[in-house]
Amino acid sequence: MSNADLAQLILKSTATAGVGVTEKQAQLLSRHIRIMLEWNSRINLTRITGPEEIIVKHLLDCILPSKFLPSSGQALDVGTGAGFPGIPLKIVYPGLQVVLLDSNRKKISFLTAVAAALGLKGVRVLHGRWQDFSKDAANAHRFELITMRALRFEPEYITGLASRVLASGGVLARWRSAALCTLEESEGCATDKSLYSGMEFQGDFNYLLPGIKHPRSVRLWRKTADTSDTESSRFSF
Repeated sequence: MSNADLAQLILKSTATAGVGVTEKQAQLLSRHIRIMLEWNSRINLTRITGPEEIIVKHLLDCILPSKFLPSSGQALDVGTGAGFPGIPLKIVYPGLQVVLLDSNRKKISFLTAVAAALGLKGVRVLHGRWQDFSKDAANAHRFELITMRALRFEPEYITGLASRVLASGGVLARWRSAALCTLEESEGCATDKSLYSGMEFQGDFNYLLPGIKHPRSVRLWRKTADTSDTESSRFSF
């Protein structure tokens, strides 16, 4: 499938799903997918390789929840992998300044190549672990959004990351499948806001992917106003 054909399929699929993207955005999204497939045989970026399935299970899965998220400001995509959801969110919301963070050097090489090929401004690709990133004083209270996709719940995501790097009012968004929801609930993963000082649970926001029976959801936490938060200078991209 050519890049133009893939872009047209993205336009059709997003329109059917009730998401508006421009032709230019569709072209950028299609190039991301094409480059991912070119690199996939070398560094195993995804097990999903059919264009239509990629559009649903990767692209729409990133874009459909965007209406629940901040559309501008600093965003940190933790464990970004092949760039989902960070790159699609950046394309849909150009006002976001996105940091793509991953501990896999090969994936970092891929992400660097994608950002350059797409000509994306306001994107930083960083190699590292979130644990180290959160301890860097230069990152304190800088971000309006943290995204995590396909990661199991760990309390440290809230206490050790979000509470440190989110600005007041900033949002932590975790993508969750039906299976992951069931697993976390069976393990007693609490959402009681009283358990996490300064972080308020906003709820699970559900959405359906075309052709998939079970709903997906984005679980949101918001950092409440804290007088200890100080205004920080923003990253220069």
